[in-house]
Amino acid sequence: MNNSIHRIILNEYEAKQKSAYDRVQLKKDHVYKKIPRIEEIDREIQLTGIKYNKAILLGTEPTEKVIDELLVKLESLKKEKEQLLLEFSFPANYLEPEFECKSCKDTGFIETASGLEICSCYRQNYINLLFSQSNIKLLDEENFSHFNESLFPDKIDEKKYGIKISPRENILKIRERALSFIENLDNPEEKNLFFSGPTGVGKTFMINCIAAELLKRGKTVLYQTAPVLFKTINDYRLMTLKDNITDDTGYSNIFSVELLIIDDLGTESPTAARYAELLNILTTRQKNNLSAPCKTIISTNIGINKLHEYYDERVASRIIGGFDLFRFAGEDIRMLKKIAQN
Repeated sequence: MNNSIHRIILNEYEAKQKSAYDRVQLKKDHVYKKIPRIEEIDREIQLTGIKYNKAILLGTEPTEKVIDELLVKLESLKKEKEQLLLEFSFPANYLEPEFECKSCKDTGFIETASGLEICSCYRQNYINLLFSQSNIKLLDEENFSHFNESLFPDKIDEKKYGIKISPRENILKIRERALSFIENLDNPEEKNLFFSGPTGVGKTFMINCIAAELLKRGKTVLYQTAPVLFKTINDYRLMTLKDNITDDTGYSNIFSVELLIIDDLGTESPTAARYAELLNILTTRQKNNLSAPCKTIISTNIGINKLHEYYDERVASRIIGGFDLFRFAGEDIRMLKKIAQN
């Protein structure tokens, strides 16, 4: 990993942990004044632990007996403490630290049977810093809680919208498919998603809804526009030629992140090299998906039936075969919102 980014993230985790324990200390000061016995219990818990740890180290008593007595004593003190908190209208876990990430307790690492592993929140923080131009910040506003199907016309007009159902029925079907995609992300047989349609009809909003929900579930998400994505690849290749590679995480994330979002496909430079790179991304991620979640969402203004005109047969076939294809339709939502505001 890039050492500077690594240090930034570790500093952030240290700050989060300090903040969590500072909040606990403030709570303790308040509770100790109100319930002095709890301060005594906390002191007893600490002294009991020291006493029995010393006994184990010195071997003055059989280890199993020491451990059993320790567990019984600590459990008794813990129950008394919880009961006192409840009697004074505090939650039983009131004095426990509250971490942003419950999995790693804001350390960035999870202890497993095979050793320490990087937490998904750490990987996502790294991605966010590495690709600071991503739209992750929009997710507070663009998520399923703000989904509004009434912005889509409830009338059928195939000539105008290019679909045989109303835009409203269409977007509801797309939302249903998006929710299914989220629930089945870990399933290797779950297909990727391809969103096409004109500007302003909800493609990016739906993508952000999916990203927001997956981030809540601890999945890693990388959002990139096609031009920036291919620039990242091009910069990596140039650095490789110059033998100046110190960190390839940014490049490798493209092929391994649990959800890769490629927005504005078709706005990148139309070269044979770009087509080969896109094919490599799609092929590699498809292979990786067999052993771990490695899904892709593509968004573009290019119509599904025009893929063959923009990309060679291999790329078009890979998309058509490995993605569920959806066409977004309706009025320009951005214009509708501006009109409503005015």
